Amino acid sequence: MVYRVILADDHPVVLKGLSLALAKDGLATIVGEAQSPDELLALLDETPCDALITDFSMPAPGRDGLALLAEVRTRFPEMPVMVITTLANPALYREILATGVRGLIGKSGDAREIPEALMEIVSNHVYLGSSVRALLGAPQGASIGKSGTLADLSPRELTILRLFAGGNSVTDIARKTGRGLSTISQQKTNAMRKLGLETDAEIFEYIDRLRL
Repeated sequence: MVYRVILADDHPVVLKGLSLALAKDGLATIVGEAQSPDELLALLDETPCDALITDFSMPAPGRDGLALLAEVRTRFPEMPVMVITTLANPALYREILATGVRGLIGKSGDAREIPEALMEIVSNHVYLGSSVRALLGAPQGASIGKSGTLADLSPRELTILRLFAGGNSVTDIARKTGRGLSTISQQKTNAMRKLGLETDAEIFEYIDRLRL
């Protein structure tokens, strides 16, 4: 079977690479390409397809990658979706998968993963690229579930991460919130553990990408 696929990425060279990877074995025919979220949604409205392969970080005023994925899921609930991304953040991976995405692949991975992933997602299976599996510590076919996402944080933990990502030190946060330094430090540690984050840079990226 030849699958009808829509591609979305704001970089033409990436679109070309995806097309070549999918055309190699005659697995898919590209029925449309989009370079922005608005183009993608219009294309999905007008063009029948069997799967969508999209970048996570196409720039769009007022709409981040998660908002786009949620809108696609709402409007096209049965659509198999694969996300390709330059991100290397386990908490963001979990947020992406929690939207119902079936495939998640790092752009730095092996292009040969793309055809294999397509076959899996159209068969209603979840496919994680090798770099994604390595960060999540999950074997292929494992159920990721929805743990380790924003919903697992307490309001205080989320507030601390927001303040920290906004440039405040742990000492600053303790002073602003009227809580003890050790309490703030422990709540920051707990939040990072829940999200699977190991570095402050990952906190900054997580808060920024989710526009929190």
